[in-house]
Amino acid sequence: MTKLLVLGGRFAGLTAAYTAKRLLGDKIDVTLINNTPYAAFRPGMPHVSIGVFKAEDLLVDLGTALPAKGIKFKQGTVTKIDAKKNRVEYDDPSGHKQTEDYDYLVVGFGAKLGIEHIKGWHEYGNSVCEPDYATALHEKLEKFQGGNIAIGSGIFYQGTLTPRGTYPKNWAAPADSACEGPVFEMSLMIPAYLKKRGILDKTHITIFSPGEEILTDISKESRGVVKSLYSSQGFDMVWNFKLAEVRKDEIVSEDGKTIKADIAIILPPYEHNDAVTNSTPDLFDDGGFIPTDAHMRSIKYDNIYACGDANQMTVPKLGYLAVQTSRIAMQDLANRLGVPTKIDEYHPEVVCIADNPLEGFAIAVNDTTFYGGTKGLAVPSPTNHMKKELFTKYFMWTNGDMALDKYLASW
Repeated sequence: MTKLLVLGGRFAGLTAAYTAKRLLGDKIDVTLINNTPYAAFRPGMPHVSIGVFKAEDLLVDLGTALPAKGIKFKQGTVTKIDAKKNRVEYDDPSGHKQTEDYDYLVVGFGAKLGIEHIKGWHEYGNSVCEPDYATALHEKLEKFQGGNIAIGSGIFYQGTLTPRGTYPKNWAAPADSACEGPVFEMSLMIPAYLKKRGILDKTHITIFSPGEEILTDISKESRGVVKSLYSSQGFDMVWNFKLAEVRKDEIVSEDGKTIKADIAIILPPYEHNDAVTNSTPDLFDDGGFIPTDAHMRSIKYDNIYACGDANQMTVPKLGYLAVQTSRIAMQDLANRLGVPTKIDEYHPEVVCIADNPLEGFAIAVNDTTFYGGTKGLAVPSPTNHMKKELFTKYFMWTNGDMALDKYLASW
């Protein structure tokens, strides 16, 4: 039986594993390796930080969910991909080194939060990108009595997209930040949270970005609306701020600029997964991401697919693009293994919902201008808040099986 090995248990890895098993059934032996025993619904972590959810409410138990669909699960941290020998090395939870061979491989473990690039992170850094970070931020916000809050993102260590995959040039471009969606969402949630606690008038908020301005992956018109919103609320805005250090009451850029911050809420720098350093070098580009063709096949190793954040072309690093790339990759694999399957075309779009659950509305973004398109929508409404709630319930109910995502994304 053909063996498919999937690395990573987030949107990309889960979609690949579930889709492969659904399309190929007994023709495929699917094993998924993830560094934690759970898959967290990361779009819900900002909600954890303001007390709407507890982190444990948004965790899928992979040891139960995957075997229920005929998929094997192994917990471990991948340390090496040997593309020439069709082998992956990983450390199991007890620290022992293990190996797993494959016929086909899906690299879906995505990027790494490069917190080591920020001096003072462990003492003063805060984020909503992981369950433990979001929980710790909630505890800190509950004790906050007013002062200065800074919200922004770290640098995206993307490389120069060299060598480039065999896909249309407009599908990928350099970006200052890997994804500023969480920054935008927190800029909606935090004022509502502070207002609920009666300390909004005691707090000054600054929004910062490493780019020329925030949200450069959406249209200029939509960015203008966002900046007008920030101005109306009295926020300071600081652009070209490349974060280097977090201190007790301020953050510092690479060129020595400072922003007052009793609490700094940061999307940490993004960079390649640690395993890249030990893996077959020509599998990756100069930033540590995998160049592929339009069906997500590595341009160097025909039996390796890269999906989600691990793929060079997925810019910004979005869950929507992760699901789309994984679905296409497994449709391609099904055809290669003798199961005729329609392969969807990849259409990169910035699709996300920035929620404000405490005030019952959300801003839905659907934008193609980063890729040369003309669509640039950013629509606030109570209905969009309901969509975010339903999406959360859908993910948890299906244990992360995003089979209907291509229908729901435009919904």
